[in-house]
Amino acid sequence: MQQKSYQRILDLLLIFGIFFLSNASAFLYVVWIVPDIVFIESVIWLTFAALSVLILNKHNLLSKFFENLKKNWIILPFFIFSGFSIFWSVYWEISLYRWLILLFTIITGGYIGLRYSIKEIIKLLSVFGIYILFLSTVLVFFMPKIGVMNYYIIQGAWKGLYWHKNHMGLIAAFINILFLINIVYSLQSKEKNILFWGMLYLFSLLFVYQTDSVAAYITTMGLHGLILLALFLLKFGKKISRSHYFIFIIVLIFASLILYINADRLFGILNRNTTLTGRVPMWTYLFDTYISKRPIGGYGFNAFWYIDSYRVDIGLAAGYPDPIVIADNGFIDILVNTGFVGLILFLIFYFCAWWCFIRYAGKAREINGIFPVILMSFTLLANISWSLIFENEGYFMLIMISLLFSISSSTQIYRDG
Repeated sequence: MQQKSYQRILDLLLIFGIFFLSNASAFLYVVWIVPDIVFIESVIWLTFAALSVLILNKHNLLSKFFENLKKNWIILPFFIFSGFSIFWSVYWEISLYRWLILLFTIITGGYIGLRYSIKEIIKLLSVFGIYILFLSTVLVFFMPKIGVMNYYIIQGAWKGLYWHKNHMGLIAAFINILFLINIVYSLQSKEKNILFWGMLYLFSLLFVYQTDSVAAYITTMGLHGLILLALFLLKFGKKISRSHYFIFIIVLIFASLILYINADRLFGILNRNTTLTGRVPMWTYLFDTYISKRPIGGYGFNAFWYIDSYRVDIGLAAGYPDPIVIADNGFIDILVNTGFVGLILFLIFYFCAWWCFIRYAGKAREINGIFPVILMSFTLLANISWSLIFENEGYFMLIMISLLFSISSSTQIYRDG
């Protein structure tokens, strides 16, 4: 028994180490491209991946890993093409490094998915979310030079552990939704920890507000609406006919048109405009000047934004006072780095994941079964005005792969030892 408890502690430490490392690039900003740090991070990733393989082998799960990888083979074309892009990359060292991290992300994500059910993954992510918010709060109040934006055009917004308020805001929005899911599940299962999750939910909502990130605000509101819809369907889904779904789609389209027509007013309420704070002109220049020159294969996996001259040129063209470091759109970043071929291959994987998660949610009887769709909705909303798929970190790619492996596993094996 003592040995099993010891092994479980080691297993949890490995999981949280993987979570932390998958966020590390977003903590360290561009500092991580220093060769020594790149080497150290690569060694740590390799160690975590090797430990994952050893534990899977110990529990006779290696064959199940390859079986599930075969079921989820749709990630492999994008993975292989990203690897080939190293040969034409404008910064091949970075492309190789980021490709290896993608490999390690697939291995460790598969490990998590095989070891834990959806319910357990939500708990693990929630505990990690508490850790992120705790450390970020400490930085905000006790080390404000690190935890608060002191940039001359952005003052006072909370950024916590992350390099920018928008990144922190979206992470906080995701954590907030995790806490809400725990509240709903506690109500559904009549557990006694509703007050605990409720207090965390309210604090995370305050944290989202303090980041002053409009993307986080919109994402948070959108996901709350999705959860309300999910609860309605869980309660009354069997009584809803096709005509009801048709009416709902018509209403949704109509509401979207109204929002689009009144976009200027809505953004004005949030002190923003329809250029998305200059993103739209920047995207236009990026397409016309750079993507048009390498439309097929791009500039190499995750390599483009590490060329100083590109960053400076795009910053000047967009009228921004400093060099731009990301496209502020996860899908455009994949496009500029791997071209239209890479983007198409990624979208095939992405929409197949959507389809898998929607089918899984269709059989759900509780909120935990809807979580994979909530995650995908988050990645879709968040990546419109930020890069959260694999440009800054690999956290959400890791979660997607973990959920795919967990769902596609023929039996949920939990494993205390």
